[in-house]
Formats: sequence, C-alpha cells, structure tokens
Amino acid sequence: MLKTPKKRKRPRPEQPEQPELPELPETVGEAAGPGSRAAREATEAADELGPQRPGIERTAAGLFQVCLTPLPKGSSQKGLRSFMGNLVPASLQLDSAAGQANVCFQDASDAKLCLERWNGLNAALTSAPKKRRRLLDPSQKPVFAGPARSAPRAPIESRGFSESEDEHVDLGAKPKGGPSADGSSELLALTRKIASFAAQRRLSDAIKTFDRILAKGLAPSVQAYASLLNAHVNSGDMPGAASTFRKMLADGLRSNVVVATALLKGYCRAGDIQAASGVLQDMMRQDPPVKPDLRLVNTLLRGCVRVGDLQTAESVFDRLAEWQLQPDASNCIFLVSLLSQRLRTKSIGALLRKPPLEAVDQGNLLSQPTTSTSSDQNICRFWAKGKCNKGSACPFFHDSAVAKAKKDRDEPERLAAVASVSLHLAHAAALSGKTRCCVRALCGVESAHAAAKDLPRARNASKEQQQSKQREQEQEVKAIRDFLASQKKGPAFNFSDFLGRCFLVPAGFATLEPAERCQALASELQSWGLRQPAQEPIQQRFARCLQEGRLRWSKVFGSQAPVKLELGAGSGEWVAAQAKADETNWVALELMRDRAATWDLRNICVVCGEATKILEHLVPNCCISHVFINFPEPPFVSGDEAAESNFHMVTPELFAEMHRILRKECQITILSDNHRYMQSLARMARIEWCLLV
Repeated sequence: MLKTPKKRKRPRPEQPEQPELPELPETVGEAAGPGSRAAREATEAADELGPQRPGIERTAAGLFQVCLTPLPKGSSQKGLRSFMGNLVPASLQLDSAAGQANVCFQDASDAKLCLERWNGLNAALTSAPKKRRRLLDPSQKPVFAGPARSAPRAPIESRGFSESEDEHVDLGAKPKGGPSADGSSELLALTRKIASFAAQRRLSDAIKTFDRILAKGLAPSVQAYASLLNAHVNSGDMPGAASTFRKMLADGLRSNVVVATALLKGYCRAGDIQAASGVLQDMMRQDPPVKPDLRLVNTLLRGCVRVGDLQTAESVFDRLAEWQLQPDASNCIFLVSLLSQRLRTKSIGALLRKPPLEAVDQGNLLSQPTTSTSSDQNICRFWAKGKCNKGSACPFFHDSAVAKAKKDRDEPERLAAVASVSLHLAHAAALSGKTRCCVRALCGVESAHAAAKDLPRARNASKEQQQSKQREQEQEVKAIRDFLASQKKGPAFNFSDFLGRCFLVPAGFATLEPAERCQALASELQSWGLRQPAQEPIQQRFARCLQEGRLRWSKVFGSQAPVKLELGAGSGEWVAAQAKADETNWVALELMRDRAATWDLRNICVVCGEATKILEHLVPNCCISHVFINFPEPPFVSGDEAAESNFHMVTPELFAEMHRILRKECQITILSDNHRYMQSLARMARIEWCLLV
C-alpha cells in the first residue's frame, strides 16, 4: 500500500521577539496620576518596547492609549477600524502627515490586544520580501478580522489602511468647537443614526438627531449635513433640503460630489431639471471646482428621462470628455430612451457603433504592445483594478492584458445594454414605419440574449433580476413583431392619430389660460416624435377636445361609451389588455413619460403628469365610471409608519378629486399586497367621504 509522502513545511522567517507587557489594571475608575501603579507599569512597558516601537499610555481621562506608527502610506480611519476587527476604540485620532494614529480603549486588555496585533503586522511587513508586502497589506485583505465586523470591500488604489488615495478625512479627530476627543466618536455615532433614519424616510427623527448634535456643542461635519440633506430628499422635502444645504455652506463647509448628488437627486425626482442643472453648474464654479462622477451624471440623466428633457441629456453626455469620464452602459441607455421617444433612429444606431456598446475585438487587445517599466509610479493602478475612466487621456501605463480581463468582466453588462438599446431602436423604427430597421434591431436583441446565456451574470444585477428583465424584453419583442404583422394585414398605423389622444401635461399647466393650453400640449408632443409640420393639425384637434380648459371625452375618443381610468398605469400592459377585452374607453394616467407606452388601440388615451393636478385641472366633473389603482407605492418603508414621504400618489387630496370626477353609484378599485397600507387607505377614504358627503 503506497503512502503519500508528507509535504515538508517551509520554515517561516524568524520574527523579532516581542516582550510581554505586564498586566494592566482592568478598570479605569482608579486615578492615573504620575505616581500611581498603573502609570508606572505603563511606563515600564513602554521602556521595554524601546523608543522605536509603539506602546501603551494612560491618558488623563483614564483611557489606555496605543500609538500606531509608522503607518503605511495612504492610511485612513476606515482601514484602521477594519484592522482592529472586533475591538471598538473609545476614540481614534489619525495624523496622516506624520504617519501615526492614537487609539484609546476603555479596557486594558483591548489595548494590549491591539498592540500585539500591530507588532505582528509590523514584523510581517518588515521581514517579508518586497513583492509579498502588498499581499500582507491589510488594505487588500483584513489580516486580523474580528467576528463582530465583516470584511471591508476591496480598496480602489492605495497601499495603506485606506479605501482610496483621496480618503484622508479624519473622522475621529476632535471637531472644531467640540468639548473633548470623545465628542468625535459621539458625532460619528449621531451621524450614522441620521443616515439610518434617512434610509427609512424618517425625516422627523433625522432632524431631532441633528438637533442633538447642536445641543451637545458639537460642530456638524459634512457627513452629518449630507445625511440630513438625504433625509429631506428621500422624504420629498426639497425646501428643507435646500435650506440644509445653505446652512452647511454658511458654516464654512465645502460641498462635495456626494452632497451635490443627493441634492440633484431630489430635484430630479421632483421633476425640476432646471434646478438640478443649477446644482451641477454650482459644483463647477467652486474654487477649486468639483468635477462630477458617473453616479452624478447618471442621476441627472435619469431625471431627464422622467420629464423627457433630451436637450439637457445631450448636453451632459457631450461634456463627459471634458470631465475626463468615459460613457458607460447606464448613461447610454438613458440617452437612448430619450432618443427613442423622439424617433431618432439614426442617432441610436450611431451609439450602437461606439464604445461602450460596440463589441471589442479580442485580437486587437492581444496585439497591442505591452511595454514593461521598472517604476511602479508609471503604472496606472486604477487601470489594473478596472477603475480608470480616463482612457487615452490617462498619462500612466495601461496593460493590454488588464484590458482583456476587464473586457471579459464587462461583457455581460455590455450585452444587457445592447439588448435594451436595440429594443428602444426597434420601438422607434416600428412607430416611424421603418420595417427593415425594426427587424434588424429585433434580431440584435435576440443575438444579445443568445450571447449572454453562457456568460456569468452582470455585476449590478442578480441572476433572478437578469432573467426577469430578459423575459420582459422577449415579451416586448413578441409585441413588436405582432405589431409589424398587423400592419401587413390591416390598415397602416396612423401615428398622428395616436398622438391626438396623448396629452403630455407640462409644468405650470394650471397657470395657463384655456386658449394657451392647446398650444402647450401640442408643443410637448415634440418629445414624442411630433414633427413641426404636423404640430398645427394636432393643436387644432386639441382645441376641439378641450372645453374651457378641460377634456371632452366624446371628442377625444369619438364615441359616447363610458370612460374608465387607471392611475399609475406604468408601461400600460394591464390597461391595454383591458381595452382589448372591453369596448369602453380607457384613460391611462402615468407620471413618468418614459414608462407611458404607445399602443395601437383607438379606445385608449394616454395622459402624463401628476395624478392629483391632472384630475384637478384637466378632468371635468362626473365623467368617469370606474377608477383603478394597481399596487400604489406606500409612503412608509417596510411597514414603518413613522416614515414620511411626499412621493406617494394616494393622498386625501386625490380621494377628494376622485369623488368629484366619478359618476353616481360608481366605484374605486385599489389593489395592493400591503395589508397595513390598505387599512390606512380605508381609514383615509372613510374620513374623506364623510367630509365630502
């Protein structure tokens, strides 16, 4: 019987012996004067370690302080906390310039354990070969990961205890005006509470927590202001968000890209693209200017899609090179969505032939010359991690092997973007009557789905989400093919007739005179592909459909059939299915223009705008036979009734308007899977009906 020989263990390099520290007192209640026993023991421990090694000292506040020096280059407080693992310090002061950090603990055992960990790490970094020091670096992998803390995400660039080379914010330092070093940890804890309340839309609790910071005499940091601003934004309180931003600037704090992104997101959700563009301009006017990142750009583009603002979206997209950014799949999809609404098929096809949507040839990547360099300073370490967005504008070396690996990693995301863009192109081509272009685009969608089957999932989506998205796209492909087949058998699709039943309500519609409303509605249809020659006939049709500024359904549909209304119609699958099976007239009301679908059904009318304002200013009295609301979004998150939000649709004002437009003995149907929310809606409806009847 053969036995496998045992593997010989490679001898480990000898590490310098570490002197054992004497036991320090476990409590901090005793006085720590210069002649006390605790002070003498701490002094003896520091003397045994020598002048070049960190030691433990007893502070005047009775805490045990450990000095960590010399720190690796680029160390940050977040990296130090991940290094300490389950050890929770009372305070942490980082001096990046001097390359040292002072960590204070309440227990002597924690201070001793932290010192032992630091000695072990320092010895490993000193004795290991130079090429292996990066593997031992705690910024790449947590060497001492405690059970109470999860491993931090991979760093972006540096070699120290940091997440990025620019992250040198000393969150543990004593804030200006703070009473003591312990105030910094208290400020950080309160800031985290504000951020948690912001995620739950608990605006009142976030404001109270911020007031506690001021009451304790602490100086709010940029992070505290940013968390409070985000709480206002998530709850839809944009006046409060703007006021918080002004207070932050009045306190002498500079805005950064995180604060600007939060404020810009709020304006985009409110549909105020002009104010969102103003935030971007203010960033660039700062001294020094703050350049946007891709997250901010995508936030602004998403807001442009909601309101159909193609001009602003194209302006932002064209300035990416100025900001040293390269377009990614997300901002390409946002821009294509707007181009598809305007039926600009040639512009969409041009984007498909450019990066990042264009397929990259593997042979070109491998044939690129790879020049070696002996200096690490000439190598772009952001490129090595797939984080460099400067492309050819980057002055550092880019390895072609890294480009191939990055291409393989980004291929699933690229294919998903190609499928979405091709579907937008097919939709625009079908409405424009370009049958060949539509068929080629549909084949592009199917080819992208086939190529993505053997690849791993995209990074920003789970496997279930990716499969669900693909099924939705396959259904849309089938619907477009059925539409093309119907054009061969029956009458051709009349796009102008369809637009005559679409009402895109602009901002400030309520302030317009009845004669001006027709012109405003016709002008808004340009974002849906209405050409200038056809604008005057559409405007004349709208003049017949509006009487004293309100819609006349008999003129809109050309029949006296009952009218049913769905609020929050989304992409319109449900209302289209109902319209096919029912001979009555249907109105689909949706807030976001990119979600409002175009269906070739003569008994459907599409209205885009805010539900309460549309009903108040556009719909006459007693004209609707049935109102449907399918799965409305509740104002609270995860059943938290303490949450506040202005973004939910069903409000007491909406109930009052629905009561006004409904005919006698007609009804409202609301479907939801949230039992608590349905109970609150039932109470709201009962109260409103009692007040109105």
